[in-house]
Amino acid sequence: MANIIDYLDWRGDLSFAASPFCTVDALILAQLGYILLDGIVPGQLDRSVTLAEAADAYEPELVDQSQRSFCYEQDQVLLQKLGQSERFGEIRLSGYVSRTGPTEGVQFAAMTCTLPDGIRYVTFRGTDGSIAGWKEDFSFSYLSETPGQKYALEYLRKCVGFSDGEIWTGGHSKGGNFAVYAAVCIDNPDRITRIYNFDGPGFRDEFAESERYKAVQPKIISLIPQSSLVGQLLTSNTVHRIVTSKAVAVGQHLAYAWEVMGNDFVYADELSRLGVFINQTMTGWLAGLDDKSRELLTEAIFEVISASDSETFYQINQHKLKAAGKIIKAIRKLDPERQALIKHAIALLARQSKEALFPEKAEKTVRKQKTDEHNPES
Repeated sequence: MANIIDYLDWRGDLSFAASPFCTVDALILAQLGYILLDGIVPGQLDRSVTLAEAADAYEPELVDQSQRSFCYEQDQVLLQKLGQSERFGEIRLSGYVSRTGPTEGVQFAAMTCTLPDGIRYVTFRGTDGSIAGWKEDFSFSYLSETPGQKYALEYLRKCVGFSDGEIWTGGHSKGGNFAVYAAVCIDNPDRITRIYNFDGPGFRDEFAESERYKAVQPKIISLIPQSSLVGQLLTSNTVHRIVTSKAVAVGQHLAYAWEVMGNDFVYADELSRLGVFINQTMTGWLAGLDDKSRELLTEAIFEVISASDSETFYQINQHKLKAAGKIIKAIRKLDPERQALIKHAIALLARQSKEALFPEKAEKTVRKQKTDEHNPES
């Protein structure tokens, strides 16, 4: 089946006047956010370059191996096709920001794409290969506001203050979470008229059930693949549209695996069996850990990973044996409390997986436990 690259081949010659902006276009601009455009796209909102100019100036061979995204090769094709297309080539890019802080536990990047009609689409980058980026993903489960969410809110505020026109926002993966969070928390949410969330993780219950969230919710356009993992984490209280994917398992998360037909995605009526399994397992697993346990578990996991002396998972992969040795030593050095917590989390995950696979057995076990509680002498 076709994907967003094929979409550009089919419809790249159609201007937005001829064929209005659609959800596929929104995913493309979200994916564009993964490309490292440092020094090419201005950091100021009042200065810009066209997408065509950015594509011409971009030199992929200068991007360090360790900084390349999971879809690096496909991203190069995407950028060149975007720059050469009538549909996207004249979009103006501005306000490029990128920061990663291992100590702070943040990986954040954003950019503003101004469409020919003046509408500004603020795109937030999703999780890259940095260890800091993945640590922040874990922290969604126990922090009321992560550093990246704070930066996203500050960035969107600047965009709203800079322009009187219509503003849309969106992102893929963690970028989708940032887009929703910023749109909900901004002082004047009426200025944000569309919010695109492509398989982004949800939020803590108190945020997803707040009145501010409910007020913005109708503007959220949320898409997840059939076997979504990331997009089913935590709470969203949003109706997702389910996209079919040619990939398997977690590979469905990648934007290039989503199936496109014409000017829209190919949709499914329900999650796959794997998607249902993932939802039940992860929901039950997180519910079994309180905030403090989630935080301690995250700190323990990333303390161990950081012992590899790497800043990205690419670097760990390049030096597997050396990194593995350091990680094993770090695990042994963990204090008994954190070792016990990791064992407990693994056991809980295994139990939730078993219950999701065999729900009837789990239900019988619960019934038996309740019977034993009512009949202690039996």
